[in-house]
Amino acid sequence: MLTPRISSTFALATRYDRKPLEVLDWHEHRNLSFCFVMKGSYQETTRHRTFTCRPGEVVIKPGDRRHQNKFSRLGAVCLLLEISEESFDHSAGLIERELNGPIHDYHLARIGLELREELQAHDSLSAIMLEAIALRTVVSGLRLVRDRSRKQAQVEAMRESLDARVGAGDLTAACLTVSERKSAHRLFYEMEGCTMNSYILRRRTFRAFAELLNTDHSLADIAARCGFYDQAHFTKVFATLFGITPGRLRSRMN
Repeated sequence: MLTPRISSTFALATRYDRKPLEVLDWHEHRNLSFCFVMKGSYQETTRHRTFTCRPGEVVIKPGDRRHQNKFSRLGAVCLLLEISEESFDHSAGLIERELNGPIHDYHLARIGLELREELQAHDSLSAIMLEAIALRTVVSGLRLVRDRSRKQAQVEAMRESLDARVGAGDLTAACLTVSERKSAHRLFYEMEGCTMNSYILRRRTFRAFAELLNTDHSLADIAARCGFYDQAHFTKVFATLFGITPGRLRSRMN
């Protein structure tokens, strides 16, 4: 059973079990926050936009940013990690990431799973572990917002097209001349740390993460629905990305 809360000198982790169709009216968190979606889904509305948050995704917000949450028919299980911004001199850089919607980053997704494990273990050492998790979370977040530039804007445009399930070959053929394609692939790799095809595979794995926790579909069905060759391929990619097999994650969550 997950404990509802762990706290330390500069961090607080709280588990929230939200009811189906529950609505949280406009509110804010005092400190920098990372919301890890574990199960279900919800819509978040800010001053500028509305987006949907699903399992495996993370929402980063600086303190005192008002937002509203509407939960799906499945409800949601979320882990909220709040970190005192005064504790990290450079954490203000994460403000830029707010309002860009949920983040698909396997480093942060793994941290969310570790946070869940710590909430489940909860012993006299949990406060120390929470501070280590908080520090790693901030570092991972800062790496995401580093080097935001014209190049980053170009990559974000390519990433949006790939998220819309446009193939890497189709994307470069449609948007670039032959001489520009190699440069585009190099730029994407420089900013994302992986090839376009690897990025597409990651996005399939994140979709599978949500299906795994929000449906009772078999692993074979999820593999097929998310575009993997077969269940073995799905299991291998999932375990490499998240550090746990899909079957073991589902059994732990249940």
